[in-house]
Amino acid sequence: MIGKIVVIGLGGIGSFLALVLCRYLNFTQHCKKVILVDGDRYGRENFVRQNISALEETKNKAEAQAVYLKSLFNTLTIVPIPEFVTEKNVVEVIGEKSVVFLAVDNHATRKIVSERCQRLQDVVLVSGGNEISDGNIQVYIKKNGRSRNPPIERFHPEIAQPRDKNPAELSCEELARLSGSEQIIFTNLTAACLMLNAFYTIVAEKPVRYAEVYFDIERNKALPRQR
Repeated sequence: MIGKIVVIGLGGIGSFLALVLCRYLNFTQHCKKVILVDGDRYGRENFVRQNISALEETKNKAEAQAVYLKSLFNTLTIVPIPEFVTEKNVVEVIGEKSVVFLAVDNHATRKIVSERCQRLQDVVLVSGGNEISDGNIQVYIKKNGRSRNPPIERFHPEIAQPRDKNPAELSCEELARLSGSEQIIFTNLTAACLMLNAFYTIVAEKPVRYAEVYFDIERNKALPRQR
C-alpha cells in the first residue's frame, strides 16, 4: 500500500512526469495523495523545455504545478512544498510507504534523498537525470526492511561524494544560471517516461528486473542493468 507519492523537482523532467502521473492516479486507486516539492521559480528561460504557461512565470514551481494539476484532477489531494529538500526537512517530506520520484539536477540532493530512503523500512525511490541527449534512471526498493537493489550512489561516486551544492545553499543568480543550462525537451521526456514505466511495473506487482536504465535518444536506445 502506498502512503503518498512525492515528486521532488518540477523542472524539465518533473513537470511532465507529474502531469502524466496525476492523470494515471486520478483514474486508479493506487494512491490519491501527491506531494510536489521544489524551492525554485519558473522563468522565461524554462519555456523551451518545461511544462509551464506564461501565467506561471516567476511563480514557485511546486505551487504553480499544484494549482494546475488540481484544476485537472479532482480525485487527488495535491500538496505543494515550495522548498528545496535539505537534511533538515527530508524527514517530513519522505516517510514510510512513500513512492519518491526524484527529478533533480544535482547530486547533493540525490544523496540526501537516498540516505533518507535507506533509513526507512518500506519505500520506493525512482531517480532520473539527463544531459543533452542521454541520461539514466535508477530504482531503489526497500520492503519490510530489506533492500531489493543497491542504493543509487553504490555505483555512482559522483552521488556518494557530491562536488556540487544543494540548491538551498545557492544564491538567486546561481540558481538562474542552473535553470538556463543546456538540455532539450525530448531527453527530459524520455527520462520521465522511463521513470513512469518503472512505477507502473511496481504498482502492477511485477518484478523490477533492473536497478538502472541508461538511455540515448540519438541512438533511440535504452539499456537496463541489473546491479
